[in-house]
This record gives sequence, structure tokens and C-alpha cells, in this order.
Amino acid sequence: MGFSEDLRKALLERIGGGSPFANKKQMADALSLDPSQLGRFLKGERGLTVESLGRVLDGLGVRLAFPEQGAETARDVCFVSADKATAVEGLPGPRPEDYLAVPLAASPVAAGPGLIPEDRVEGWVLVWRGHESVRHRSNLVAVQVGPREMSMVPALHPGDIVLVDRSDRSPEPAGRIMLVTEPGESGGAMIKRVAVKRLDDDLELVFYSDNSRDFPPMTYRLVRDYDGDLNRAIAGRVIWAWSDMTRK
Repeated sequence: MGFSEDLRKALLERIGGGSPFANKKQMADALSLDPSQLGRFLKGERGLTVESLGRVLDGLGVRLAFPEQGAETARDVCFVSADKATAVEGLPGPRPEDYLAVPLAASPVAAGPGLIPEDRVEGWVLVWRGHESVRHRSNLVAVQVGPREMSMVPALHPGDIVLVDRSDRSPEPAGRIMLVTEPGESGGAMIKRVAVKRLDDDLELVFYSDNSRDFPPMTYRLVRDYDGDLNRAIAGRVIWAWSDMTRK
């Protein structure tokens, strides 16, 4: 499958119930495309110009990565067979191709560019490829909510682990839970919901918490605070979370 078909498939998977865009019109508006142009591309009737393709990739938060850069963070899994004496007779073992090993790292490390350095990987999380939230994704990293991080309660509690897709950085539609960073070299990284407001000469980014009473929203400007680079503001979208059910 070529690049155009891969892109067409990826866009179609992001339209409909439970997806980032309710319909083609909403996607076209978010990507600054003419709805008819997008519709004909999705039907395979025409291609996209370089300018239109750029707007699509920018809108989806896609980054250009060459093979030698090693953009994919998740790794293949290899299972070691159990001893025959302890194996369960007649039951097939797990298939390595059905799983991904995702690196677990502190939020500032996970939000950084490129691969996670080996010495900064705190562990590995085994992820089933077949789950709808994970399917077709491989640039993944896991982050654990810190012991005193209460800003996303009740959605997320300290100790919970979130799975972040670093290839999905689009802040729209509003309300997505994402791994975001504060401006500046020493800016921190955190899990927040994101909303955007388009201004005449900039884009306003609002990082807000579920526990907004104790953790008020933070507002930044894309051009003013991040030099116009969305990848410096948003490190990826949270697509899954593991929670301690004893808190529920």
C-alpha cells in the first residue's frame, strides 16, 4: 500500500462515532480543506496538492521522519516458551506479533523528540495490538501519573499509566487528553486536556485540568510561546489508560 492509500485509510479511520471527527465536513474545517476536495480524495477520485497535503499533515500533527531517524518508539515482542512441566496442556501460547512493548518513561522524557534513550526507560508496558485504540499505531510511549499529580482527578489518579501516541498531536476536537509541555527550555511536561482558539495572527492553546478548582487552566500562544511549532507544545495524544480499580 502506497503513501496516498495509507493516508486515505488513516483519515477515514478518524471519521465517525468515537473518532476525532464526527464527519467529513468537520475534518475538512479542522484541516483547512475544501469539503469537496477532501471528499474526492477520500473516495480515491483525485489526489492532493503539495500545499493541501501539508495542511493535512500539519493538522494531524504528523512529523516527517526518515528511516534512519528511528521514529517508532514501540518494539516487537519475543516470548520465551515456558517449561513443559508448567505449561497448560492444549492451550496455545500468546503470539508475539499480537503485542507491542512500549517504553515507560517520565513525562519530560516521553515528551522529548526522537527515541527514548535506553538509560531513561523505566520499564516496558505490554500492549495488545488488536485493541481499537492501539491498532495501526506504533510510535507509542507510556507515562505514569506522579504520586502527587491530582490535576486530572477523577479521570486519572496518581499511579495510573497512560499510553501516548506521539504521532497524533492534533489538538482538535477540543477536550482531548494529551501530553503537553510548557514553553521554554526548562518547561515541564504534563497530562492535560487541550482546547484551541484561532486568532488573527496566532493560535491560543489552553491546557486545562479535570480538577480545575485546584488547578486553573494555563493559556499560551503557539507563535509567541512556541515559535509556531505545535510539536513543541503537544507531545502526543493519550489513547488509553490503566487505572487502579480499587479507587473506583
